[in-house]
Amino acid sequence: MGFTVAELLRTENLAKMKLLCGKKGIQKEIKGVTIIEAPDIVKFINGGELLLTGLYAFKYCSTAEFAEYIEEIQKKQISGLIIKRGRKVEEAEKKIGLLQEFADRYDIPLVEVPFEISFQKIMCFVMENIFNEEVTKLKYFKTTHDNFTALSLSQGHKKNPVGDILDMLNKLIRNPVALYNQNMTCYAAANDQIIDFQLSEDAKEYDPGTITNYRYMRQEGENVQYIVQIRLNVGVQMYLVITERDSIFNMMDCIAVENAIVAFQYEFSRKFAVSELEKKYQNDILNNLLNGKVTSSGELKKSTALLGMDPDGFYRVIVFGVANEGRKQKNINEKLYHLNYLEEAVKQHMTGAKIHRDMEKLVVIMTADPDQAQVECRKELKEIRNLIQDAVTRQNKKLKVKAGVGKMVEGIIHLQESYKEADDAFSFIDIAGDISEEGTSYLMMFSDLGIFKLLCQLNDPALLLEYVPESLQKLYNYKKPQQEDLVATLKTYLNYNQNLSKTAQDLYVHYKTAAYRIEKIAKITGMDFNNANEMLAVRIGLVVYKMIEDYNKK
Repeated sequence: MGFTVAELLRTENLAKMKLLCGKKGIQKEIKGVTIIEAPDIVKFINGGELLLTGLYAFKYCSTAEFAEYIEEIQKKQISGLIIKRGRKVEEAEKKIGLLQEFADRYDIPLVEVPFEISFQKIMCFVMENIFNEEVTKLKYFKTTHDNFTALSLSQGHKKNPVGDILDMLNKLIRNPVALYNQNMTCYAAANDQIIDFQLSEDAKEYDPGTITNYRYMRQEGENVQYIVQIRLNVGVQMYLVITERDSIFNMMDCIAVENAIVAFQYEFSRKFAVSELEKKYQNDILNNLLNGKVTSSGELKKSTALLGMDPDGFYRVIVFGVANEGRKQKNINEKLYHLNYLEEAVKQHMTGAKIHRDMEKLVVIMTADPDQAQVECRKELKEIRNLIQDAVTRQNKKLKVKAGVGKMVEGIIHLQESYKEADDAFSFIDIAGDISEEGTSYLMMFSDLGIFKLLCQLNDPALLLEYVPESLQKLYNYKKPQQEDLVATLKTYLNYNQNLSKTAQDLYVHYKTAAYRIEKIAKITGMDFNNANEMLAVRIGLVVYKMIEDYNKK
C-alpha cells in the first residue's frame, strides 16, 4: 500500500496534528493532495485526495449549503480532511461539527493542525512521499493550477477577486505578496499587508528554474524581493512582488506564482470587459449631459441615479489634454496611448470625479464647494494639475498636461454651461496663455480670460478679423520673407513693454537688428508705439490672429 493518513500522522516534522475523528479510516491511501480555496474545487478532484481547508471558501455560505457541499465531496471518495481554525468564518464551529458528523459517518479521518503550519508544507511533504521529484513538480503544478482555476471560476461571488488570488498565493509560498501597477502604486496586497517597494536600478535578472513567459528580477534590501514583470492581456503592465521575509523563495514557489499569474490574466480580462461596457454606457450618459441632450426630467433623474450624482449638487467641469512637446504627434494611436496615461493619473488624483473621453481630451466633472473662494479654487486646481503632471511625466518626460476650467454650476442640468467654458479655456491655453497672471500657464480658468470671453463666442474668422486693427492686418498681409520675423519681433517688443534691449536678448539678435525691425514695422503699418490705446488694440489683435489660425486648423 502507498502513503497513508496514519503515516502522515506519525510524521515528526508535522507535529501537533490532532485526529478529531474518523479513526477507522486512517489506513486509507493518499493519492493526491488539494487545498479547498473555492467550493468549485470539487470538480477537479479525481478521488483519493487529502483535502486541506481553513473553511475560508465557505465563510459566507449557510450551514445547509455547507452540508450539501460535504455530500458532494463524499462522491469523490477522499482519503481525509485537514482543517485549521483562525480565519473569520460565519458559524465556523457549526460547520466543523458537520464535518465531524460527516467524517464519523463515512470513516474519513478529520485532522486539525495549528494555524501556523502552512498548507504548502503539508502538500510538499505528502507529494514527496507519493511521487518522485519530477512527478512532484508536475503534480504540484496541476494542484496549484486547479486551485487557482477553481478560485477564478467562483469569482462571481467575491468582493475582492484579485485580493483573494494574492491571499491564496501568500498561503502557498508563505511570504508577503503584492501587486503594483506601472506607476509603482500598490494595486492590492495579500491580507491588505502592504510592504515597502521601489524597483531598484540594481535589480538583477532571476532564473525561476521553470519555463516562464514572464521576466523575473531579484533585488536586495531589508528583505530580498522577487519581482515578476507581467504584461496582462488587456495591455496593462503590472509587477508581482514577493518579499522573502518568512520563508526561502524556491522553485516550487515559482510554480505557484506562474499559476497565480494565469488567474490574474483571467480576472483582469473579466474586469476589463465589464469596465469597458460600463465605461461605454457611462460615456454615453455623460456625453448627453455635457451637450444638453437630456430632454426630460425623467431622463435626467435616471441618468444621475445611474452615475451616482446629486441632480441638485454643485459641479465644475475641467477639460484635460496632453501634448508631446518633444515632437509633433501625428499618430492617432500614440495620442490615445498618451491619453491613457493621463486618464490613469486623473483617476488617481481626482477620486470620485466622473470622466468622459472626448476624442483626444478628457472631460472631468468634479464636485465643487460653493463656499470656496476663487483664489482658493485656482490654487487647488493648480496643485491637482501639477500632481497629474508628475504622474504623467513618470511615463513620458516630454508630455505636458493642459487643463481648461469652467465655472461652478448648481444642478447637473447646467453642466453644459461649465463644459462650454472649460472647452473654450482649454482651447485658449495655446492661443493666449500669456494673458494669465503668471505668464504662460498650462491651466486656464475661463473666468481669467477677461475680454476674450466675448471673443470665444465667435466662431467665424471673418467676424474675428474685425477685432484686428488695420495696422496689424497690414503687417500680416506683408508678403515678404521677413514677415514672420517682424511679427515675432513685434510680439516680443510688446511683451517687454517696448524695451529694445530685452527684445534683442530674447530673440538672440543684435540691438541694432531689433531696432531696425521695429522701424520697419512702423513704416509698413503706420503704428504709433507711443499711443497706449493703439498698442492695447494691437495686443488684442495678436491674440485674435492666433484664434483665427486655430479655427482655420480645425
